[in-house]
Amino acid sequence: MISAYIFENGKLVETEDCSEAPVLICTEPDQKEKAFIRDEFDLGHHTLQSVLDENELPRVESRDNKIVIILKHPLHIGVVDTHIEFRVTSLGAVIYEDRLLFIFNEPMPHKEFLMPVARGEDIRDLLINVLHRTTLHFHEHLRCISLGMEQIEEEVIEAEDTKRLIDLFSLGKSLTYYVNALNGNNSLIERIYNSTERLGFNSMQKDTLDDIRLDSAQCCQEAAITTSIMTKMTDTRISMMGNNLNNLMKRLTVISLLIMPMNLIAGIGGMSEYTAFTQGWLPMWASYGLLFLVFVLIAFLTYKVMKKFGLLNY
Repeated sequence: MISAYIFENGKLVETEDCSEAPVLICTEPDQKEKAFIRDEFDLGHHTLQSVLDENELPRVESRDNKIVIILKHPLHIGVVDTHIEFRVTSLGAVIYEDRLLFIFNEPMPHKEFLMPVARGEDIRDLLINVLHRTTLHFHEHLRCISLGMEQIEEEVIEAEDTKRLIDLFSLGKSLTYYVNALNGNNSLIERIYNSTERLGFNSMQKDTLDDIRLDSAQCCQEAAITTSIMTKMTDTRISMMGNNLNNLMKRLTVISLLIMPMNLIAGIGGMSEYTAFTQGWLPMWASYGLLFLVFVLIAFLTYKVMKKFGLLNY
């Protein structure tokens, strides 16, 4: 789908004429729309496929009077199998003969994407605004990830099962994509900032790019810190689970050692021989009650001996 916009009194207004509109937004283009884009913006097949590839690395290319920019843009937060998922897609921007084209391979809300737009009629100002909004969008998602980590931090430590640990792994996976996307976007913004004159940006636009460059670097640093904290939380939880399992195995081993002497006595004498030995001079309830007390005494003495030699230190 292709949506066209024109500048009217310093604002963007949607129009139906795609052939003359200075700003176009294309989402999930079909074959007919791809052919229109190739003809109107002089894009080769390989370049168009690179723009639509969600795994394409962020970059900027300038040839003759055409500028092609590919950057990473965060998608709306989704839920897959009860797990929160943060996804990243590629965004293509093409400036050709005073016209600007945005290309997505995912459905995007146009009004949210373009607003707020600074008053003016320069397509480069609009491109800078999109770079700024993309950086802020990443920052908002990183803040959501940090809040989610704080909410599940205590549950991760206290939970007996691995559900919260799986949630942490899911967040860590999304954060890895975010770190790669942010580093790529930061390098892209640096290249644009260092090539402002060649790309046709004026001094005021360069100052704005400098602010966006700082915001992008701060966002990369925040993502790196969040990744480090999440990795440490995950490692701590795994270590705690391993420690709890070790303590449980130690307790089970102690119980087995306490029962071992009783099993030995019962195995040597046999319960039928014990019944024959006590039959006639001691009631059955008294004989087995006495046997139970003897077993308890043996277990207690075994416990004392193991504790004295330091075998119960766990």
